[in-house]
Amino acid sequence: MDIVNTYLGTAVQEKLSSITSTKDLLDEVERALQDLKDNYVLLDQESVANRHGMQLTAQVQRWHDKVQLHDRQDVVNQLKVAYNNRGCLLGSCSLNLWANYKISQSSIKLYKEINNLKMEHDAFKEIAEAQPPRTVLEIATSVSLVGNTIKLNLEKIRGYLVDDNVSMVGIWGMGGVGKTTLLNEINNSFLGGDTNRGFKYVISLVVSKEPQFEKLQNEISKRLGLPSDSGKSDIFEFLKKKDYLLLLDDIWKRVDLPEALGIPLPLHQSQNSENRGQRYKRKVIFTTRDDDVCAHMIAHKKIKVECLDGEEAWHLFKQFANEEIINSNAIIKQLAMKVMKKCSGLPLALKVIGRATSNMKTPEEWRHMLRSLIKMDVKTVTGIEESLFHNLKISYDNLVSDTLRECFLCCAQWREDERIPIPDLIQHWIWCGLISNFGNMGEAFDEGYSLIAKLNEASLLELEFDDEGYVKLHDVIRDMALWIVSECGKKKNKWIVGGSDDDLRQFLKWEAGNWQETELISFNGTFFNNSLPKILSDQNIDEKGQLSVAATSPRYPNLQSLFMDCDVASYTKVVTKLFRHMPSLTHLNLSWARIAVLPKEIQVLVNLRYLNINDTKILSLPSELKELKELKYFLFGNTDFEYQFIRKVDGLATISMLPKLQVLDLFENTCLEASDLRLLMDRNMIKAISLVVDSVEILGLLKHLPTWKIRLHNMQNMHTLQLCDLSYKHGEGLMELHIDDCGFEELLINDSVVNLGHISLYGLTELKQITWPVEKLPSECFPRLTSISIICCDSLRSLSWVLHLPCLRRLEVAECSAMEELIDPADQMQQASSGLPTFPSLQVLEIIDMPNLVSLSTDPLDFPVLSTLELTECPKLKKLPFKSSIVNNKFKYVNIDEESWEDLEWEDTTIRSHFAKFL
Repeated sequence: MDIVNTYLGTAVQEKLSSITSTKDLLDEVERALQDLKDNYVLLDQESVANRHGMQLTAQVQRWHDKVQLHDRQDVVNQLKVAYNNRGCLLGSCSLNLWANYKISQSSIKLYKEINNLKMEHDAFKEIAEAQPPRTVLEIATSVSLVGNTIKLNLEKIRGYLVDDNVSMVGIWGMGGVGKTTLLNEINNSFLGGDTNRGFKYVISLVVSKEPQFEKLQNEISKRLGLPSDSGKSDIFEFLKKKDYLLLLDDIWKRVDLPEALGIPLPLHQSQNSENRGQRYKRKVIFTTRDDDVCAHMIAHKKIKVECLDGEEAWHLFKQFANEEIINSNAIIKQLAMKVMKKCSGLPLALKVIGRATSNMKTPEEWRHMLRSLIKMDVKTVTGIEESLFHNLKISYDNLVSDTLRECFLCCAQWREDERIPIPDLIQHWIWCGLISNFGNMGEAFDEGYSLIAKLNEASLLELEFDDEGYVKLHDVIRDMALWIVSECGKKKNKWIVGGSDDDLRQFLKWEAGNWQETELISFNGTFFNNSLPKILSDQNIDEKGQLSVAATSPRYPNLQSLFMDCDVASYTKVVTKLFRHMPSLTHLNLSWARIAVLPKEIQVLVNLRYLNINDTKILSLPSELKELKELKYFLFGNTDFEYQFIRKVDGLATISMLPKLQVLDLFENTCLEASDLRLLMDRNMIKAISLVVDSVEILGLLKHLPTWKIRLHNMQNMHTLQLCDLSYKHGEGLMELHIDDCGFEELLINDSVVNLGHISLYGLTELKQITWPVEKLPSECFPRLTSISIICCDSLRSLSWVLHLPCLRRLEVAECSAMEELIDPADQMQQASSGLPTFPSLQVLEIIDMPNLVSLSTDPLDFPVLSTLELTECPKLKKLPFKSSIVNNKFKYVNIDEESWEDLEWEDTTIRSHFAKFL
């Protein structure tokens, strides 16, 4: 009998029934509550927890809020206590009839409520839905909050966040004072709980001095979950009826929010009338070094971030210095406090100098540090920026050698906030002569990596790693480096570096005398209009771009380095006509210039040691090039490689007449004649050479040369290629190898190539095998190989040798029609190295257009750091060799074509679900 109906009779029957069946009623209510918990509440929660990116619908969440399991359980417990305490018992029948009645009625009411909740839940059509973008994303910070100053500023900002009359807040102060730390703390204060303070989205962006607004728009779109091709109009439409908080770090001038970023203007709440009857909460908080920017941004409130006081500064200093050493000796502690005080409470200075002292163990070392700081304490300083540089300079002065200091200063030749690829930086050091004592390029790069490590340890250079390695200068550290170059501000035009048209127009205002001491001009990767030609000339440029240079004193008598790594046509004509007005020039970079001929005027640059004409259209070298008797580094290659035809260049024989040439780069562009190559060999000066090889005669000479980058092209009638034939000294300098359209049937790896980083094999239709001596493992021969690309090798059947390469980060295999298994389990090499980890460093795997590929591997493999997977046009591939641990990988990109995805078979469906999240 239904327990509710038991109590629906007449009043007398209901009362009597209540008296005799109260225990059964309580038991039934408790079972109903347990069922509500197990089969409704917990089941909903588990269904969401097991589906990434899903949440309960708002309707279901309101139902959960109404359930109140703990409260209902408390009511049941109270009824059970009341039942047990009814009073006098006679057998199993209580004499307290009134208590029984009240307990029964309460139980009936509770049972009905539980039953109604179940019926309400059963009516829901959907339980879960996709999660919207999170309100806020956490920003990792390395510094813990110190003292009351930042806490007071945080409290001020929290007040502004709830003030309807404040929608634009400017945080300003000198570089390195802690503005970014404060902004990040504001962002992270929104994490967890109900702390969003009415904002639907909290968006954090780093703008920098030279903002790239298109990139920032992409970041906003990604943050809001908009399509990747969304523009500023899409952002505007999405946000115009949303509540948001925008955090902009490091702005240097006014940012027009709607025009530059697609952000609706943050108006006073009382002015918000876009949708009458509805007010939107929009606020912007930004950081800047300049109070004037706050005015231009029409900030309703400003907060100036001041340096830390003594106690706060001491606490922060000890976070980066070695507190154990400081506390171990009273004299050291006293000296450490004096060193700390020289930082004047500037957080960045406390961090940098604190780290510089972290390994100082004796009072003598601390005294020396203090004396160094005192010597740079200029009493006539007019601005705190200069005080900052004097303090930060201690880390620079503390570097172990002049070479290391020069390497650090070179980093400032890149633009602010730019990520500098590590190979580019090391090569730049080589061209500047800072790395010179090397026998081949492998040795030079080893020294370069060592120098980078030292600068990173000194907190002067930041390291970043993703698919490749990069370094970056903090903007204040970069400013400090340029200040050092300018001889502490005395010669501000000594280097002209980087920037925008605004910078160039400022330079144009200088009088002729200002340029007499200019030693370096660097606009690497900068794009500008007509300002640059005017800077480089001493007369105006007419509308046709014509230049007439007077035969007077040159405008740049001391200019030593001109780095113009940018694709701009207008400056090239100007520069080439000005060669004779740059008598001291030693370094010239014209890469990407739109010129087809290197002008004969180059002969006047008799002091030139470095010449870069990479990626130009030059098809002829003038005979006058031989006049460059001091030239050591000549780059005439092609970095935009697309398996192109070899170019025929006239005048290449001139290269062999350069008596001091040490590095020659013709990679992906052209090749010398064998006779000219022999002349270079006989001179015994070459330390690195890169070229295209298209003849057996040239190939035969490589074993006598310190090759750097080699492309073998269209070589036929050779059965076997031996790796040891491609360079001398066991291939220590060979770092990149491309082989295309050749007839080799076997590639014999009969030597270790310790610095080889990239291999590309393309169009080797006859290549059947890549073999090793029995006594060697692939991991021993290629200890630094990071990238492999194998395309259109139609006879190659497997690539088992790649399985255990320790540094391999990228593997691309495409259009190899004979390959059925990527990794052959019967391969002897795999068996010999079976104890090594599989693909320990592989981040990118691309398998494309493999018509007969059946398996990548018959056995499951580890891919511990794989983050990019592309798998397309492989119709016979049914399984992927991933172990269950692959679900722990955080993928950046997954592309599996629809047909392949549907045909794949999965033993572990969780792996399929994991990949589905990224498709």
